[in-house]
Parts: sequence; structure tokens; C-alpha cells
Amino acid sequence: MLLCVDFSGEKVNVLLAKKKKEKIEVVESLELDVSELGDYLTSKSGKIEEIRVSGLLENTFHKILSVPDMKSKMLKEAVESEVIKAFGNDYQFKQQDLGEVPGPSKVNRKIMTVGMKRDNLEELSKLFADYRVKPSIFTTYPVALQILLEKMELLSEETLAFVEIAHPNSRIVIFQGKEIRVTRELPLAERGKDPESSALAKDIYRTLLFYTESFPNQKVTRLAIAGNSTTSEILENLRQKAGLEIIPFSPESLFQGDISEIHPGCLGLALVDLGHFSFGLIPYSVQEKRKMKKTMTLFSFIFLSILLVFILAIFRLSLNLKNLNLRQGGITGEIKLKEERMKELSLELVSHFIETSQPPWSEILLELAAAVPPGVSLKSMSMKRTRKGWMGEVCGIADGADEINSLVLVERIQNNFVQSPLFTGTKLVYKKLEGKRVAFKIIYQLAV
Repeated sequence: MLLCVDFSGEKVNVLLAKKKKEKIEVVESLELDVSELGDYLTSKSGKIEEIRVSGLLENTFHKILSVPDMKSKMLKEAVESEVIKAFGNDYQFKQQDLGEVPGPSKVNRKIMTVGMKRDNLEELSKLFADYRVKPSIFTTYPVALQILLEKMELLSEETLAFVEIAHPNSRIVIFQGKEIRVTRELPLAERGKDPESSALAKDIYRTLLFYTESFPNQKVTRLAIAGNSTTSEILENLRQKAGLEIIPFSPESLFQGDISEIHPGCLGLALVDLGHFSFGLIPYSVQEKRKMKKTMTLFSFIFLSILLVFILAIFRLSLNLKNLNLRQGGITGEIKLKEERMKELSLELVSHFIETSQPPWSEILLELAAAVPPGVSLKSMSMKRTRKGWMGEVCGIADGADEINSLVLVERIQNNFVQSPLFTGTKLVYKKLEGKRVAFKIIYQLAV
């Protein structure tokens, strides 16, 4: 059995389902208080094989970032820097590459980031800590909803607003294709105070106007509404105020069983394909436990490997001892011949060392001058002789207009070293953000 649990509302939404080949059969769909969840998990513990969880809306965090097109490692660091700048350090986040954004003179990458506060993620994890089955997925309500609407074929290039009407808070999420553009909670007025639901309709309409102001060329034209608190008055108010196409929300095409209690977040979780899921968040406490298990497994493997090598070495040594006496005479003769040859070579080696003890400094300095772009200053340079030839390293600072430009400068000097005919084996072995500047170290080998 698959258990899907959604914590985005005041109450906990729960869906218990059986996974079949083509459809999912809903066994149970209900709402619980958080205090009742433990007893429910205990009563169903023998049947549950997998748990999936979606958390709070985290309204501000479903965000699109456009950053310069760079190598994957540098791109990840640039996105992380932008996220921390926008939201601080108290979020754990995932990112998905949505493709290229061509600009006037360059190409950017469009990245969607989705995150949850670390303390919220840890609290969710603690709720399941004492039970046999731990959640396989932690994510957010809008991500689960995105999966459901995609399976229902409602997401397209046209902008879509989805509203779930529930007490005491309703939710609105606006999508542009698969991108989560806006997430917001809407207070639902009591029936006696707002009999025609005009206040809720007005709040939804204001959210749509905000989106239109933020994205002038992408007006919302379609609205899907779900929730057991949906009334004909709400639909009529929205038709009059916003002039939208109202799309019936019918998940029956994907699910079997009784789904009269519709919880879209849970339905989306049930449809997650683990092999292609980008926005699964893992609490740090769980990550540390996994690291410990991997470390123990690795050490066990290393220990067994060393033991096996030791046994094979002893076996090989016992075989070699049998032939040692036969080979001793031949080995002694070979050693004497090599000693004579080494004496002859000693003078040749000394002469060669004197000739090759200095690198071609003039060529190196000219090549460095050509390789260092404006905005980059070198702090130190060193060369040493190795068996493979002359090895060198340079340390410096890239000082661009901001962090991203500084990272781009580091990539540029690295590319210049790679393309130089004088340097080979170029590697960027150190890179660290220091405010807007980036400190770096590059190692290389002379091709002469």
C-alpha cells in the first residue's frame, strides 16, 4: 500500500492507495489532526509499504532564476549563491534546468528552484521517526500538484491557475507550462459572513491581477478549481470578475475507487515517478545517517579487499619460495650487469640535468601575459621539476562586477590555459568565493 500525506493545510490530508499497472486505486482519503497521525500510522503499519510527504507551500521559494550558461559545477555554485542571496541560509533546495533563454548577446540558463525551510523539513521527518516505513519523498504541495496537472494534460504553454478551496485556507498556484510561477494561501470566509463567496472570488481575482502585472505578456486565461467547498456561487463570481475559462477538475481518469474527498496534493504524490523526480528533498539528519551507512559499507569493502590481497600475497610468496634457489644465480648476474651500466650512465645524467635544470622563463612569462584576462590578478607562481617534466601552479584573484562575473573570469583564464600550446594537463584545483571575488589555483605542465 502507498501512503501519501500532505501537510500544506491546517489539517493533515491522507491518501491510502494501491498501485496498479495503468491506474491507482484509492482505498482511503481523509483529513486528520496532526495529533491523530501517530495512531493512524500505527493502525496501518502492517499494510504500508511506502510513504510520500508534501510540506507547506513555502510561498516565496518556487522561483525561476536566469543565470549565464556555464559548466555544470560553476552553474550549481552560481545558482546556490543567488538562492542564498534571495532567501538566506535557512532553506534546503533542489533545482531543475528548464532550458536556454536566448538574450541580445548571450545565452542564459533558466533554472527553477524549489525549497523548504530546514527546520520544517526536520519536523516532518521527526513525525515518522518511530515507524517501520520512513518517507521516500519529501517535497512541496505545488510540486505534487504540478505532477497531477501534468498527468491530467492540463499544463501547456498557456498560463493555468489552479485553486483548491478548503477550510480555513484555500490555495492558488499559477503555472506557466511546468514552471511554478506563483503560490499563495487565500483565507476562506465563513459561510454566514460571505454567503455568495464574493470575498474569496475577489481575493483570487487580485492574485490573477498581480500575476498579469508581473508577467504582462502572459495573462491567465484558464482556471481549474477543486475542493469540496467549491460552490456554484464561487464559480459564477469568478466568471463575472475574471472572464476565465473554468476547467472541470476530474482526476477520475487517473484513479479508481472513492475519491469524493479530493486532496490534490496527495493525488499528485501518488503519481510521482521516482526515476524521473527532480524535487525530492532529504532532511539533513537522514542524509547523515545515509552517509554513515555508506561509509561503513565502504570500509567493510576495503577491509575485505585488503584481506583478500593479503591472502593472495601469502599464497604467491609460498609458490615463489619454491623457485627461489633456481633463480638466485641468474638474478645475481643481472644485478652485476646493471651496476656496471649505472656507472656508465652517471656522467651522462649529470650533464643532462645541468642542461635541463631551468625552465624557459621568457616563453612562460609571455604566455602568462596572454592568458590572464582583465579583472584577474596573479598572486603567486611556482615551477618544479618532476619525472614528467616541469610542473607549475599559479594562484590569483578574479575580481568581477559580482559573484557570477568573477566565476566567469575564472572559467575564462582556465580555458586560456587549456588552449595554450605551452601548457598541458591544466586543472583548476581550488576555487572559493570571497565576497564578490573568487580566489583560485591552477596547476599545469609545460609542453616543452
